[in-house]
Amino acid sequence: MTSIHPNSRTFAGVTLIDSPLVKAALEYARVHNDNMSFNHVYRSWVFGAMIASKLPKFANVDLEIHAVSAILHDLAWDYKSVFSTPDKRFEVDSANAAREFIDRMAPQWDSRKRQLVWDGIALHTTGSIARYKEPEVALCHLGISADFIGPAFPGDVISREDFNAVIQELPRLDFKEGVTRIVCNLCIHKPETTYDSFPRDFGIRFVKGYEVPSEVDKILKAIDATAEA
Repeated sequence: MTSIHPNSRTFAGVTLIDSPLVKAALEYARVHNDNMSFNHVYRSWVFGAMIASKLPKFANVDLEIHAVSAILHDLAWDYKSVFSTPDKRFEVDSANAAREFIDRMAPQWDSRKRQLVWDGIALHTTGSIARYKEPEVALCHLGISADFIGPAFPGDVISREDFNAVIQELPRLDFKEGVTRIVCNLCIHKPETTYDSFPRDFGIRFVKGYEVPSEVDKILKAIDATAEA
């Protein structure tokens, strides 16, 4: 059983933590995300909570850390976001924005809790790392992934009925088109931040003129430069 919090509520059949900090995070995401993105981060939190309730590996997960991470994970994925910078991946910008939120709203949190939120957000698209981090970090990634793949989530953890119940409350709102637009805009407006992450594939497929510099060429050039020094 996941950690119990005195404040909880049921949403689409899923028990969710309902602390003042989680409520504040929802309000913050509501202000800084469009409707499609807000529904996505909310669903990601719900699916993560659903997964945590069914898998023993998340028995001792801190549900508040997970909630804040999931709810704030896309604060900067729109290149026009006030949190977006020209030189950082959107995951890092979002993690930094979430850390600033926690500094203001939860000054009592220790450094470990803050770091888990930062890691959960910064690594949420890097499953090959996130899955092997702390349970809160792994759960953030898994809940977000579940919003994309739904009942195809491994292990039959999310049934079609479970998935539909959440979608009924939080519609997808042209999710496929919205994600494609947002991610392609990252490739257009801050391409250097996309070369080593999943937006690269969107850029290659959908953005005219988008080119990814060869890592091999960069490495060999750097070796040549050091050899000549």
